[in-house]
Amino acid sequence: MDADERDLSPEDAFSLLGNDTRIDIIQALWDADDPLSFSELHDRVGIRDSGQFNYHLNKLVGLFVRGKEGKYELTYAGFRIMGAIFSGTYTQRAEAETFELDAYCPDCGTELIAEYEEETVTVRCETCERNRSTFGLPPGAFEGRDESELRRTFERWLRNVFSLMADGVCLNCSGKTVGSLVTESEYFDEKQEVGIEFRCERCGDYATGNVGTYLLQHPAIIAFHYDHGIDLTKDPVWELEWPRPENATILSEEPLVAACTVTLDGDELTLTVDEELAVSVE
Repeated sequence: MDADERDLSPEDAFSLLGNDTRIDIIQALWDADDPLSFSELHDRVGIRDSGQFNYHLNKLVGLFVRGKEGKYELTYAGFRIMGAIFSGTYTQRAEAETFELDAYCPDCGTELIAEYEEETVTVRCETCERNRSTFGLPPGAFEGRDESELRRTFERWLRNVFSLMADGVCLNCSGKTVGSLVTESEYFDEKQEVGIEFRCERCGDYATGNVGTYLLQHPAIIAFHYDHGIDLTKDPVWELEWPRPENATILSEEPLVAACTVTLDGDELTLTVDEELAVSVE
């Protein structure tokens, strides 16, 4: 493939997929355990006209399909296309549903609920009328999972997405994300004076959260909870009291530094976060 062919415009790349035969080719290669020869792939797709089949296959080769030693297999881009199809992000619209989380509001003890609408999960307490978290989730996440599995999926998805962004990787485009401590955001809770923002330098996608959510990944926090009988890899974070937005306080404005104190069974652990999200244990 020539250099000018490697850098396709988004319009050209996605126009390659606007044909049933090409999607069938990608699907057949996805279903195959090993690379397929031309004749094997032709038979699986089931199109009679070999000339037409060859035309559509050649359109995919290079970007979504790789030809090697007379056989064909999916490229990474081809796998990602099938992943997008299965996730339902572009092909499904899930119905609005409400789930009981089997977790309880740390403020009032009411069982928390998760509402799913327009591909977005909102975890909230009906008694306090307060949202605990809001995040996007593809419709495909619901397939094959019962309600108890979905509770776990909601939490794992949120934490892993936030962790990925914190590690500098954009979930949307795999570009580089940059994190910072901020004092203003349209998504802040009304009681929140400081929080975390991650923004992708490539696509502009971003995620916001409170300081406590960011600190959940820190080894000192994980160990502190484990020493008090709480396994953060298993126990629901919705029930934790300390990660609430208002529990982070500003220690300094120039430079911006925030602190968050965790209290468990009378023991305290205080961590500080600076503008570049470096964490210190006090």
